[in-house]
Amino acid sequence: MSNQTVIALYDDKASARQVLDELRTAGYGDEFWISGDSSYGSTGTSRFSSLNSDFSAPGSRISALTRLGVPEDEAQIYSEGVRRGGVLLVGQVDDNRTQEVLEIIERHNPVDTSERGDFYRQSGWTGYDATAADYDETRAAEERSRYGSGLTAAASGLRDVNTGGTGTGTGFGTDREEVIPVTEERLAVGKREVERGRVRVRSYVVETPVEETVTLRDETVHVERRPVNRDVTDIPADAFRERTIEVTETDEEAVVAKTARVVEEVVVRKDVTEEVRTVRDTVRRTEVEIEDDRTDVAGKRPVSDRDRTDV
Repeated sequence: MSNQTVIALYDDKASARQVLDELRTAGYGDEFWISGDSSYGSTGTSRFSSLNSDFSAPGSRISALTRLGVPEDEAQIYSEGVRRGGVLLVGQVDDNRTQEVLEIIERHNPVDTSERGDFYRQSGWTGYDATAADYDETRAAEERSRYGSGLTAAASGLRDVNTGGTGTGTGFGTDREEVIPVTEERLAVGKREVERGRVRVRSYVVETPVEETVTLRDETVHVERRPVNRDVTDIPADAFRERTIEVTETDEEAVVAKTARVVEEVVVRKDVTEEVRTVRDTVRRTEVEIEDDRTDVAGKRPVSDRDRTDV
């Protein structure tokens, strides 16, 4: 029987703890490990014994995941999620129990790594940077608020603090604090090129009939015989000499010659002008309203004013 390695990312520690509690109830808890909380998690199988030290060193996170068979691109997203305050759940189960384990994990809404990777890249992320510092609790809470899970995580954390991790009970522990992030949107105005149409100039050839008048000369040679009756003395002495007369007949014909001349120019030019426009929109921010109806007791300060040690 072969084993399957199961990995899931959660945005907050409370959600990962709830999953581990349910896995323990179903009999699988000893085969799982969660990052950043070795006191709550299990040592798991020997295959995961080094994960605590690997994930405490940012430079070892990706290699630790790839050794488990996680593809490089997914290991980048998992490692970045842990750096931003997320919690990784890693386990190993038999093939015939994988489906049941996955159903438990999915009930607690793990991070969709494909969507989360797209979210990171839209904000300019290009890959996990082992030299970047891990988020503190304040920055991690702000990060969770971007995914719409900030208040849910805070409520879950409150339940966890009040009961020492059992998930039941009421009240607020004096050794912990929860953060409600106050967020606001900022307007970033850019510009882009938009095509507004085009001008096309095309040249083509048009033939136009023309006519001119020209006078042509036409020569015609006529030969005729005329009867006469006079003495031969009236003609020169060489009247009986042989002779030949040749007359050339010529005509004129029209000759057409064409020359090309530039009579007009079409110039295509684009003028660029700049104008300043005011862009108006609305941005949102979170406002926190505090209602304090506590009654002051002589000699005692309210709980929120007492000295306490943060964890």
